[in-house]
Amino acid sequence: MQLRSRYLPPGWYPDSATAIQTEIEGFLQYINSFQFDSTVYRGGLVPHAGWYFSGRLAALVFHACARNIKPDVVALFGGHLGSGAGIIYADQAWDTPLGPVACDLDLAQPLAEELGLKPEGAQTNDNTVEIQIPLVKYFFPESRLVALRAPHTERALDLGLRLAQLANAQGKTMVAIGSTDLTHYGSNYGFIPRGSGPEAVRWVREINDKGFIDKCLDMDSHGLLKHAAENNSACSAGGAAAAVSACRAMGAEQGRLLDYYTSYDIMPGQSFVGYAGIVF
Repeated sequence: MQLRSRYLPPGWYPDSATAIQTEIEGFLQYINSFQFDSTVYRGGLVPHAGWYFSGRLAALVFHACARNIKPDVVALFGGHLGSGAGIIYADQAWDTPLGPVACDLDLAQPLAEELGLKPEGAQTNDNTVEIQIPLVKYFFPESRLVALRAPHTERALDLGLRLAQLANAQGKTMVAIGSTDLTHYGSNYGFIPRGSGPEAVRWVREINDKGFIDKCLDMDSHGLLKHAAENNSACSAGGAAAAVSACRAMGAEQGRLLDYYTSYDIMPGQSFVGYAGIVF
């Protein structure tokens, strides 16, 4: 079996099955403070910072999506791309401390051929997808994986739509997860339009990130791409747009914001990043 090895170091997420289980179980007190009903969520948006900062929020979204559906496929739409057709992971399986996650090449290969997606190299350091793989294994242990990186262009909408259509044509149920962090604010990121201190944090929370989140909740793929481009409000808007497009194609009609916070809330500093957990 062609197994894709881990690339990110342990600081991003734990490096043993026991540590993974312990950390996710540690998130459960936070997760259990939320109430869910019988709504079936077709997917969502998760952050991709190290688990210390945003793991609990990503786990919350995966938990919400896993409650009422056991999908054949989990689609992960990452980002950190500019233009281009997009990138796809074409390995047979992805290694995790909890064991391998099998990839659905029956979906990945025709999608890549149709849309001209490039295969991801064997050794690349992109956290937008990899950091989510152990969560896929934990919350969707029987599902297969299609992992992609979507560009920050309208091509992302085609990517999400066509994957949903291919899954439907093959009679497969699917959950689509987009991976993006929100505003990267401060000198570390070269983005300081509102100075520093409490006023800057308020602006990020109540204006810049909120504007992007509102587009996501409206399931406005075009609008969220535009907002991110004009306001630096997301680092992987293509992944978000692709996931929204896929979820809309699968019948989702609206988004629900589960929770939002920033790295400033965990480790205050002059530079910080916003995180949102959304389901559709």
